[in-house]
Amino acid sequence: MVTIAGSGMGAYNFDNVDVDFSKFKMIFCDQNYETSLQNVTKGSFKVVKEAILQNLDKEILYVVSGSPTFFSGAILIINALKKQNIAFKIIDNTSSLNYMLAHEGVSLVKTGITTLHGKSFVDLENFLTKEYTFVVCDDATPRILADATQFLDEEDMSITLGERFGYDDERFSTTTLKKMIQSPPKMPYSLLIKRNYKPLENISSEESIEHENGMITKSYKRHISLQNLELQPNMLLWDIGAGSGSVSIDGYKRYKVKTILFEKNPKRSAMIKNSLKKHKILDTKLYEGEASEDYKKEPSTPERIFVGGGGEKVIAELDYLYERLAEGGIMVANFVTLTNLTQAITVLKEGEIAFDVKSISLTTYKMKLLMPEPERVMHQIIIKKAKND
Repeated sequence: MVTIAGSGMGAYNFDNVDVDFSKFKMIFCDQNYETSLQNVTKGSFKVVKEAILQNLDKEILYVVSGSPTFFSGAILIINALKKQNIAFKIIDNTSSLNYMLAHEGVSLVKTGITTLHGKSFVDLENFLTKEYTFVVCDDATPRILADATQFLDEEDMSITLGERFGYDDERFSTTTLKKMIQSPPKMPYSLLIKRNYKPLENISSEESIEHENGMITKSYKRHISLQNLELQPNMLLWDIGAGSGSVSIDGYKRYKVKTILFEKNPKRSAMIKNSLKKHKILDTKLYEGEASEDYKKEPSTPERIFVGGGGEKVIAELDYLYERLAEGGIMVANFVTLTNLTQAITVLKEGEIAFDVKSISLTTYKMKLLMPEPERVMHQIIIKKAKND
C-alpha cells in the first residue's frame, strides 16, 4: 500500500510526520529533504513518481511538503493509484493556505486559490474572482502580479504577506506589489489578497465604455463576436483596431481571457485606458500605434484574433494574421462596408484560407411611435485554423 503524508510547514524534514517509519519498505521524498533514515530515496517529482509506480507491491511512504492535497504532485500519484485500483492512505498536515486563513480570520468559501510557483502567468479563473485570493509564490511572483494588475489602482487590493511559515523567523505583514518588487520577501512565502472593488456586470453597456460616436461594437454584435470566437479562460486574444476596447473588456469580464489591444488613434487609446481601469480588466496590454506594425513586434502567439478595425493595411494582412494564429485558433473579422468585405475575401482566397461569412442585422422600434430604426448590417468573417496546419 502507498501512504502519502504531509510534512507540514517549515524546514524540509520529517519532524512533523506522525507515522511509524519502520513499517515502510521504501520512503520517498523531494531531493531537498534532510533525514537520517536509511531507506529513503530522494529525487524530483518525476523520478519519485516513476519509482513509486514501479514498486506498488511494497509498503511505500511518500512524504510531501505542506498538505498532500494542496498544490502537490501527490495528487497526480493519487489519480494514478485510483486508475489502477491500488490501495492508498493519506495523512494530512497543515497547509500554508489553512494557516494563513486561520491567522486572518477568513473563510475558505470566500477565497480563490491559485499558484504562481514556477508559473509565468496568472490563472484568471481564480485570481480576484472572489473576495480573497490566496497565492502560492516564488521569486518572480511580484513582477508577474504587477504586470497583470497594471490597470488596477493600489487601493483596489489589500495584500497580506506571510513569510517562512513554520520557521523561527515566520512573519505576517501588510504590503504592496511595489514594496515586494523593491524588497523581495523571504522564501517560502504566500500572499492573501483582498479585492476591494465590486466587479461590474459581465455585459457592459455602451454608456459604461468611453468611445467616440460610432466607434464601439454594439452590445449584441459584440457578444455574437465573442460567442463565435469560442473563448475559454486564460486564452490569449488579440483585439486589432480595438476602437473603444469593448470586445476585450467583455472578453475578460465574461470569459476571463488575456487580451492584447492594438489601436492607432491617440484619443481612442486614452479612452481605452480609462475603460480598462474603470472595468478592472486584468492581464491586458495596449499597443498605441499602427496595428500592422505593432503586431509584428508582439512575440506572443494568439489563440484568438478579433479584427474590428485597422483599415486597409490590416485587411491586406489577414493572411499574415492567420499565420500568427495558434493551431486550432479562431479569427473573427467584422466589416460594415462591402468594400472592406470584398478586400478581405480577396486576400483570403488568394491565400487559400478557408472562411465563413455571416451577415448580422437588427431593427429596433421606438417606444412611443413604434417606428422601425434599422442598424447597419455587419458582415462577419470567421476563420478556423486546423490543428494540423
